[in-house]
Amino acid sequence: MIRKNLSFFPFLFVFIILLTTFSFSQQRGSIEKIVVSKSEKTLEVSIFLSYFSYYRLFELSGPNRVVIDCFDTRSIKAPRLLRVNALGVRGIRTGIYKPGIARTVFDMIDQIPPYKIESIENGLRIIFWPEEEKVIEEKIEIEIEDAICDIRVNPVKANVNDPIFVDMSGSENAKSMEVEVFDKRGIKITSQKLTPDSPKWETRFDEPGEYFFKGKAFNTEDKPSENISEARIYINSPPVSRLECSPCKAKILKPITLDATGSADFDGQVIRVDFEIADEEGNLVDRFTDNEKPFAWEKVFEDKGVYTVTAIGTDDYGAVSEPALVKVIAKGGKKRLSILLDVGALAARGQGTSYSGYMAGRLGIVYQIFPGALDIIISGGGAYTTESAPWKSFYNGSLLLNFHLGPVFIGAGAGVTTEHKETLPKAYGEAIANIGIDIFNISKTKLSILLEAAGPVTDLSFKRHHKLMAGFRFTF
Repeated sequence: MIRKNLSFFPFLFVFIILLTTFSFSQQRGSIEKIVVSKSEKTLEVSIFLSYFSYYRLFELSGPNRVVIDCFDTRSIKAPRLLRVNALGVRGIRTGIYKPGIARTVFDMIDQIPPYKIESIENGLRIIFWPEEEKVIEEKIEIEIEDAICDIRVNPVKANVNDPIFVDMSGSENAKSMEVEVFDKRGIKITSQKLTPDSPKWETRFDEPGEYFFKGKAFNTEDKPSENISEARIYINSPPVSRLECSPCKAKILKPITLDATGSADFDGQVIRVDFEIADEEGNLVDRFTDNEKPFAWEKVFEDKGVYTVTAIGTDDYGAVSEPALVKVIAKGGKKRLSILLDVGALAARGQGTSYSGYMAGRLGIVYQIFPGALDIIISGGGAYTTESAPWKSFYNGSLLLNFHLGPVFIGAGAGVTTEHKETLPKAYGEAIANIGIDIFNISKTKLSILLEAAGPVTDLSFKRHHKLMAGFRFTF
């Protein structure tokens, strides 16, 4: 029986502890009453609490106030507003500032008069007196608020040597601020001290990569802020240009390919390449911009010389590369003006249904208006036949434009021819068209196969009066 009663004691002991704790928690946490005592020379305010742990006292301006925060205080039973109007104190307000913190605010009429605060049983007493009175004051320890740091850095991504703006104007309770800059390896790059009157700073970076900004604010006692205040930015890496020429030595009027497809960007992509060509004196000769891959330019040099070609790449964030350079040598050799010789077999028809065969040839000049694209040809010659009358040999002259599509060319123009049959007028105008293909081009000589048709532009019938020729064209 005794053992059973003894086993009950641990439970009873726990119950007593819980009850004590509950009772203790119910006692802690309330401002019971505020008592105001006025006299000619002093104003005493006593704040009574059900449980008193510790307090914080500080002053605010605009308007002037004295503030007391009582900690571990959860409720207020005293009146929330007391009108005083004595010794510069307009009134007293109370309220719950934060959970567990009750705040008592003394609103001033104008300036804050001299005062002191002291602990009393279950509370605090604050005493005010006139400015002119000499009262022995106890040393009052006023808690200085901690500084809170705030840092903003813009833009978060920029190019090399672009301005970076640092703003610490959002910091609170700060006498001064400081920002430190570190690279991605954690090495300190630079630092800058700021003040509330001058809270902004502009800086730049000449190397790409990540950079970290760490800020601190200091209160009036030079105590640094404890909150984390950091920012990160990224400096864009510019692209790298590559340029090749193929061939780098060529005769004038021969196309040279300038190839920048090897240009690259390590943290983005190349979106444009700008080409420029300068002569030996540095004068700009030509320029070209390619906005699409592959970045290449096929250039024909019309004058011989040594040229410097540069290529500059631009990435998707607007950064530009250092110029890539190649030297191009355009040698003399290919001329705009060439000699032309056409030879071949010709069939002529005049009024009847039969054709007469001829051996034809002509000599002329070719001028390249747009090398490799458009030529103008002036030529003259004749055709010889062994047929008897009324067929006869004749002479002609022509002016043609030749359009080139790679090795294929198409020509069209007009000419004048003498009669190839005795029954025809002595001379008449013709329309001429031809088509051909280049077989080979060795040194300065080019050989082509040629098909040509010619017919009258007078009142003669084209169907009954025309010429057809097949032959070879030599250009040298």
